[in-house]
Amino acid sequence: MARPAHGQAALTIDEGTPLSEALSTLRTQTSLDVVYADRLVQDRTTSCRYQGAEPLDALQCVLDGTGLQAERIRRNQYVLVVEPSSPPETDPYDNRRVSLSGRVRDADTGEALPGANVVMRDMQAGTISDRSGYFVLSSLPPGPYRVRISYLGYQPADTTLTAGGGTARIALAPRSIESEGITVHDRTAGVAAQEPMAGHVALALDQIDALPSLGESDLLTSLQWTPGVQRSGVISGGLSVRGAPTDQNLYLLEGAPIYHPWHAFSLISTFQTETLKRTTLYRGAFPIEHGGRLSAIVDAQLKDGNRTEPRARAAISALSGRFQIESPLSSSTSFMVAGRQSYIDRIVGREHPVEQGGRRDTMRTGYVFYDTSAKLTTHFNDRHRLSVSYYHGRDDLDLRLPFDLSLDFSSWLRPTNLFFEVDQNWSNRMVSAQYQAIPDDAVVVNLTGYYSGYRANEASFVQPTTTASLRSDYAVSVDELGLRGAVDLYSSMAHQWKAGAHVSHLAFSSSLNSEVQRTTTSSDVELQETNRRAVKLASYAQHAWMPTPRWEVQTGARLSYFSSGQHLHLRPRINAQYIAHPDWLTVQAGFSGHVQPLHRLRDRFSLAYDLVSTRWVPSDRNVRPAEGWQATLGARSRPTTSLRLEMNTYARWTRHTLIPRDASRTKDGLEGPGIELGALLGQYTTARERAAGIEGELHWTSGPWRLQQNLSLSRTLTQPLSSSSPGYRPADLDIPWSMRSALTWKPGRFEATLAGTLRSGYPLSTPVASYRVGDVDGSEPIRFLHRPYTNNDRLPAYGRLDASVGYQFDALGGAWQARIHIYNLFNYRNVVGRTYESSDGGVLANNQRGVPLLPLFELQLAL
Repeated sequence: MARPAHGQAALTIDEGTPLSEALSTLRTQTSLDVVYADRLVQDRTTSCRYQGAEPLDALQCVLDGTGLQAERIRRNQYVLVVEPSSPPETDPYDNRRVSLSGRVRDADTGEALPGANVVMRDMQAGTISDRSGYFVLSSLPPGPYRVRISYLGYQPADTTLTAGGGTARIALAPRSIESEGITVHDRTAGVAAQEPMAGHVALALDQIDALPSLGESDLLTSLQWTPGVQRSGVISGGLSVRGAPTDQNLYLLEGAPIYHPWHAFSLISTFQTETLKRTTLYRGAFPIEHGGRLSAIVDAQLKDGNRTEPRARAAISALSGRFQIESPLSSSTSFMVAGRQSYIDRIVGREHPVEQGGRRDTMRTGYVFYDTSAKLTTHFNDRHRLSVSYYHGRDDLDLRLPFDLSLDFSSWLRPTNLFFEVDQNWSNRMVSAQYQAIPDDAVVVNLTGYYSGYRANEASFVQPTTTASLRSDYAVSVDELGLRGAVDLYSSMAHQWKAGAHVSHLAFSSSLNSEVQRTTTSSDVELQETNRRAVKLASYAQHAWMPTPRWEVQTGARLSYFSSGQHLHLRPRINAQYIAHPDWLTVQAGFSGHVQPLHRLRDRFSLAYDLVSTRWVPSDRNVRPAEGWQATLGARSRPTTSLRLEMNTYARWTRHTLIPRDASRTKDGLEGPGIELGALLGQYTTARERAAGIEGELHWTSGPWRLQQNLSLSRTLTQPLSSSSPGYRPADLDIPWSMRSALTWKPGRFEATLAGTLRSGYPLSTPVASYRVGDVDGSEPIRFLHRPYTNNDRLPAYGRLDASVGYQFDALGGAWQARIHIYNLFNYRNVVGRTYESSDGGVLANNQRGVPLLPLFELQLAL
């Protein structure tokens, strides 16, 4: 069709031209995209003479006399259907609008595959499967459609599915992903099959093993390979996402929150990687159904269990031994159960009888952690599914050691009058039930009920002198009982709706029973207890609009209410995606507001409580919820099959966060202000924060080689509102620049990885002067350091190279994998902390060095 003059166009289709050929000519010469079932146009011919400026008139000219008509799906996209006047007995197609739906699963295990890409190849449209592997494309004319289904680590399936033919079952066969070589992989499948959320990352869980670790693959440790994600400590500590405090992350397991997802003093996470089906990290831009935090969400799903045959896995590492069993119970029901426990107490021993100079005593060095996961899933039919999940994890520490410890470990096991005892434990427990119903192909209902509990107990006894002692018994707990429901309506190819609600009841408690023995005749006893309860309500609605195959816009709002303090907030959620080219460029953007009604705090004075645990404090009339706004912009490109590039920028503003009032305060006193919330809150002040950054990722593969490189440039600044400081200062977790690289070589059964980390040091409050204050009577002067500024300095840059070597082999009827992890390969002792003390020469700095070279092992067996 040409346009000779004045916006006019001419189209000439000769008599007897096949309709498919005429439509192809029209499609290539106009902006219209016309899709159809091949059987519908087979054996139909047409002729047309058209001159004008309207493409729709040209399309009608082509269809005249064919018995077909065009119906609009979305802008510039039409589908062919049979005209109502056509005799139904001459053609099986009618003008009903139906849905094309199905479930995607693993061909070997029957496990549902959430997040699978489903693309209609002729229509340049698609979707992704939900948490249960279900997908639907609505408002289509009945008939067959060519569809491509793909999922990371599986062979893609090209098939023909029939709209209106019921729920299809698609099984994808696993395959080796050496050629893709992406350790942290964001889905890069076809057009219109992407979540339009800038900064979200779906982890390739089966590639985590290749990364060097502290003895065993760990989910939350592997997240550090995402730009902008750091540990708050060097090898331990919570995750900081884009410079935010660690309490601004929400950890979900089976839809239930986990309040302390760490073992071994935050050394490894409570999540066993082998038990997980899917894990997604959302940075800044959250799904509409999630809220309650400001920085990030980690959403993890347990495996349903193998539905085809029993399978088992066992492993031992330098940290723990673990197992996993999964099996079908029937054709529609399966289960998975897993457990893990550390064993260092079995090697070192928990109790050590000692004797010296006729004196006898028993020293204790007991520590153990363990966790258990289980899930039972049943499919009543294609439209009803139920799963019940359970998780319990616990750490126990039992110590009795001399008060004057040194680095000479042999001096620990000796009788002494001056000693300390510690009996601490902390645990998480979760029960979740998830039910899915599909009353109609285009309507999906999801219900989740859950209980999540966190407990921490600290019992301690300190004998610093022969007459003075401290005895303390301290406990904190958080209990949450919740119910959430959501309805997804797929009304058409261009419009999708989501609405839902979430209600939960929270209970917070803490208690302290302590006694300070000053002399043999003088002691102070303190008994305190606090209890708080709150109800949290949320409702939301979202509309996803896809006006063209290249555009998707999600607009929604989330209304939240917190009963403690009567706080009500309405916040928008806006996400957009534009596909400039399916391979070369996809652009995503988002803007959203978030509210966090809980603050996590720790006493900063006394050794009697809050040694390991922290307390979650609910907002009330005096303590406002923390609020945040975040804008994100991202772009990704895959110019070749071996190269993927991604870049994200963000800006974040928060207010009503709580930071320490005295940042240089050390926790060194026997007594403190107590555990009453007023006393605890008095140690903190309200602050606001702003952050901005740019993040880049590169993933490259070539044969047995794969390379991952990421770079982050950012600043996170905070301003305490009660301080006399005139402006912003670096936040405690501000990292201006950070780089990570991982190079893996896997020629076959052998695999080797080198991984390097280089970043700026954490902020540091450096004293500017040292003073001595004394009396004229000649008594020893008191020394103190003057710190007028907070975070006015920075630790030296941190750099480390790790290595991992693994080998796979078959023996004794099982598949084995042996791996050695080497932490800090070059044995470079980074400066990870610095303390100061006053001396005659001024301020004396003492550097704390990081962990030296540390080789660790892991052995896995799969049956």
